Amino acid sequence: MFCLLKQKLLSFFVFSVFFLSFISLNGVAAASGLPENPEQIAWHISARAVTFDNKKNLYIAEEDVVITGGKTRLEAEYIEFSNKTKDAFARGNVLLISGEDFISCNAMNINLATQTGTITKGTIFIQKNNFYINGENIKKLGKFSYSADKGSITSCSGESPDWKISARDIKVTIEGYGTARDTILWAKNIPALYSPFLWFPVQTKRQTGFLIPRVTSSDRKGFGYEQPLFLAVSRNMDATIYADYMTDRGTKIGSEFRYILDNKTKGSIFLDFLEDDKIDDATDKTKNYSFSTTPQRTNSDRFWFRMKHDQDLGYGFTGKLDIDVVGDEDYLQEFKDGFTGYYETKEYFEKEFGRSLDEYDNNIRKNQLNINKSWSTYSFIFDAVWYDNIYARRQNIDDTILQTLPSIQFDAFMQQIGPSKFFYSLGSEYTSFYRQDTSTSLVNGQRLDIYPKVFLPIKLGKFFNFEPYAGVRQTIWHTTEFTDINSNSDDFRTRQMYDIGAQLSTKLIKIFDLNNNFADKIKQEIIPELEYAFIPGIIQDDLPYFDDLDKIEEKNTLTWSLTSNFTSKKSRISPKGKEITDYRDIAYIKLFQSYDIKKERDKETRPFSEIGLETELAPNDFISLDMDVFWSPYDSHFKTLNIGNTLKDKRGDSLRTEYRYTSSTSESLYSKIDINLTNELSAFYSIEKNIEVKKTIETRAGIGFKKPCWALNLYFLKSSDEQSITFLIKLNGIGEFGI
Repeated sequence: MFCLLKQKLLSFFVFSVFFLSFISLNGVAAASGLPENPEQIAWHISARAVTFDNKKNLYIAEEDVVITGGKTRLEAEYIEFSNKTKDAFARGNVLLISGEDFISCNAMNINLATQTGTITKGTIFIQKNNFYINGENIKKLGKFSYSADKGSITSCSGESPDWKISARDIKVTIEGYGTARDTILWAKNIPALYSPFLWFPVQTKRQTGFLIPRVTSSDRKGFGYEQPLFLAVSRNMDATIYADYMTDRGTKIGSEFRYILDNKTKGSIFLDFLEDDKIDDATDKTKNYSFSTTPQRTNSDRFWFRMKHDQDLGYGFTGKLDIDVVGDEDYLQEFKDGFTGYYETKEYFEKEFGRSLDEYDNNIRKNQLNINKSWSTYSFIFDAVWYDNIYARRQNIDDTILQTLPSIQFDAFMQQIGPSKFFYSLGSEYTSFYRQDTSTSLVNGQRLDIYPKVFLPIKLGKFFNFEPYAGVRQTIWHTTEFTDINSNSDDFRTRQMYDIGAQLSTKLIKIFDLNNNFADKIKQEIIPELEYAFIPGIIQDDLPYFDDLDKIEEKNTLTWSLTSNFTSKKSRISPKGKEITDYRDIAYIKLFQSYDIKKERDKETRPFSEIGLETELAPNDFISLDMDVFWSPYDSHFKTLNIGNTLKDKRGDSLRTEYRYTSSTSESLYSKIDINLTNELSAFYSIEKNIEVKKTIETRAGIGFKKPCWALNLYFLKSSDEQSITFLIKLNGIGEFGI
């Protein structure tokens, strides 16, 4: 069955490539438009001296000569021009401007109508990608095509470029490709690399064609060559096909399809497939093809399908679709890097859609369809969520993961009831729960929950706000498989609950006049708050359990909190002379603790909760701190301590440190430093350690050197399962290559 499905997928993939290629190639031809008609172009000559040779039927112009026609302009000190044949000979500071490209040379023979001719000791400059072609004898084969017997190419300006590639038999077609034979890469005047053949794109517009490949080498995969093919399907659609050949594993085929239907509707679809030559047979021979953190992998058919889509449904409704299905537990750990790897895909989704992916080592992948609409006082949410349990699917065991198919939620935000002093809010939800495999307690079913609340905000004197509230909750369950502890198997179950509470708070405001470079003023808000909440205890053992809403604990607590907000105000004068005022939230601090009256009445020894502290600090663009802490007043120990801080400077240097601690569970430290050693040289180093077991999880380091026309990057990665070194050179106008 799977083989048949695989054949269908491959057939569909091949057909899709052919179909998209056909559309793309025909679409490009249709969109290119008609060129200028040479017969209809009028040519004009201006110079200090112009004569006409009757015998040769030539115009002879000298000193500051300019010939213009259409989008072409020819300048020189001396020009002979035939208005009949449109042939021109130019010498002395020759400059030919054709569209957005420039040719400068000592002398030129050219037909201005056909844009063909010869160039002596010339330089061709392609403006859009800052690309230079130099040669002793260059042939102009057409409006956008050139060839040279011997010459050089570079994207660096100046007489002594940082890099150039010298070669023979150079052929270049703008908006197409370039080829060269017997190429030598020069670093200044030092020959650095030889290649018998070079192929490179010379494209300034979005169009169908091959992109720069990626070359890799590793113990797990062997030598790898990944070649992308870009397909410009239409103005609002494009695709990329990837062929990733690995000597030890086979060829992984990948595809990416992107589309934009309107300003609010867009999507991206990715699919990778690999017929892996290696499996994990639990022997030393195949230990390089397994991971210590995952079960034995016996499958060779491997894939990863993921997509995100945003849809404008009209009338204020929007839809979002996220799909993430992986063939086996090892796949995302195996292919974290590369054009279609986990990191590249995750970064792309976060940037384009604002939504991420589950971590690469998470074997339960979330798939979701969300439809929502928000009004000023109401909101509607439709959610269908499916968790793909890779472990259960691959190991062929029961899958009891709870799915939501679907959930419909309608809420009313807190709002006034007519002209009265009362306010109300409403939370309502209908959810259908599904499990692929069930048991006596883990069942399928539906739940309806309606939860209205009424508030009465009261002003106590001039300073205090008092807000009591009362809520009632009606919950109904329907299940056909559930039997409770009393052996009752009724399909319908109900629960009625109420809760009451109140909040007492005030707000103290202090304005600090600084009038310095940091701020003109700083406003501090101090908000002390006391909150009481009561939920009666009722028997709920006879109810099915899907999530925490099905078992609401008894509550009788008093919670105090102290919140402090700092906001800065700074005025500045814009370049146009207009005064602009900037406000910035520079600090947020909240300290809180609860007292459990129920525990005190039950004679429990620890009625006080842990003391919590939440802090966010960002006084400027160079310093930020986030922290949440929970401290036990009984043990005098931290139960949770999470601290993260980032330091930056104007050069772009940064230091990020994260410390995460949970008592008796985990303790880890992550640090990353980025340093711009000079304007051109940068370096980074990151390390993540599990302090509890004294083990380094991952170490990364790298240096980068960036010039206006080229860049060099060297990366090092070490983890428990992998070590790799990546060396990449980027030559602007040519592309990126390395190992």
